[in-house]
Amino acid sequence: MSVAVGTDGAAKIDLGNGLQYMANIRSWELGINRPSLRRTDMADEAERSVSGVSQWTGDFEFHLVFSEDESIALSSWQVLQFALTGIDDQLFADIELILQRHQLSPDLEVFYSTIPGVIKLAGTVLVTNVRMNCRDPEQPIVIVAEWEGDGALALVRET
Repeated sequence: MSVAVGTDGAAKIDLGNGLQYMANIRSWELGINRPSLRRTDMADEAERSVSGVSQWTGDFEFHLVFSEDESIALSSWQVLQFALTGIDDQLFADIELILQRHQLSPDLEVFYSTIPGVIKLAGTVLVTNVRMNCRDPEQPIVIVAEWEGDGALALVRET
């Protein structure tokens, strides 16, 4: 299994009825697994293995922030309600996980060979589990959303 971790990204969580929660991802983890499949041919004395389809799983962490802005307050409330009760059947999110962000600077010649811009993984995921950290009531609630890929994430380069 391949594992990647990072500390930058964004998630647009689809809450239904046109509501979306925009989350700034503070940290994330990604696992890519390609389990093998067993097969045999006629007259084979032993099993053979072939690669199966990729499985993308992981989690991302963000702060749940309540606001006086009614639309933000309502979407925050719905994310909290999902975390506490799981009332919704499915919670999808469009995520962007930043792998590298770099701007060229004429003062730093050592970085001339580095690719400028942002390299990220992007795609749609299904949120399968939500954990909360509410240890300090004077701080925003920390949400950790566990997810499974709805298809593969795409490698994207923005300059």
